[in-house]
Amino acid sequence: MKVASTVLRGEGGGNTADLLNKKTHNMTSKFFIFIGLGLFFVSRLDAQVKYLPEDTVIFHRFLQYAQQGDKSIGRTAQFFMNTPYVGGTLEGDEKEALRINLRELDCVTFVENVLSLHLLLQSDEHSFQNFCCILQHIRYRNGIVDGYLSRLHYFSEWLDNNRQMGMINLPAIPVCREFTTKVSFMSTNCNSYPALKSNTELCKQMAAIEKSIHDMKLCYIPKEQMKVAEASLKTGDIIAITTLINGLDISHTGIAIVQNGSVYLLHASSEAKKVILSDETLFDYLANRKNNSGVMVARINQ
Repeated sequence: MKVASTVLRGEGGGNTADLLNKKTHNMTSKFFIFIGLGLFFVSRLDAQVKYLPEDTVIFHRFLQYAQQGDKSIGRTAQFFMNTPYVGGTLEGDEKEALRINLRELDCVTFVENVLSLHLLLQSDEHSFQNFCCILQHIRYRNGIVDGYLSRLHYFSEWLDNNRQMGMINLPAIPVCREFTTKVSFMSTNCNSYPALKSNTELCKQMAAIEKSIHDMKLCYIPKEQMKVAEASLKTGDIIAITTLINGLDISHTGIAIVQNGSVYLLHASSEAKKVILSDETLFDYLANRKNNSGVMVARINQ
């Protein structure tokens, strides 16, 4: 897949003195994705973007890093090694905005940023604005920011939506089994989410979104079959760990790194409090955690 240049028009706004002292811009842009044999998708974006000056410093540091080696997704992921783990960095805004945070990552924002930066390197324009536009397409349903519920909160929907958008594919792996996406965790725990806690109508709408996720046709590799599946995985594959926790689909995400025939997980670890490459193989990682049932695998479209 090729991601062509993003054209930004009418950039405005500037700095705002919000509680987090974040820089905010209003962006209007066009985003072009070229898929396969000439099929393409075009959409127009309008988004408020929030970030700190340090995020642009890290972004330009990444561009320098990318010039010094291959542009594989595995190497892009390694750029974030030792970046601090911080959960909930996308929450808390009264109005939903595209939040850029390259300083602190959780398991999902790690994967999102890695995928966005990798796609950026395949594009003709390596600008921060283009990166923001790509990230918006990855993080939000059909690439459109339209309130809190437009964000892809459940990773199974994230996979399905990004597959439909042409960002990724879900490779056929022989030991893959049908996965039932019976999600309900957010709507049954609304008090745990600031945006839902104060708005009962949003909580009801989230329940409706969860019901739509139930119809998705996805498959997973049971953890007992991980050794068999290893030969089918590649460095740079997106790994989504399925869970036995009631109402949840995916409990953790990361990037596969293949070394000496075994698969390891490069991920933002809540245990290590930073981005690490696990010492144990993915097979052992799954086996040592009783609530993990297996993995879903996604692969970037090249």
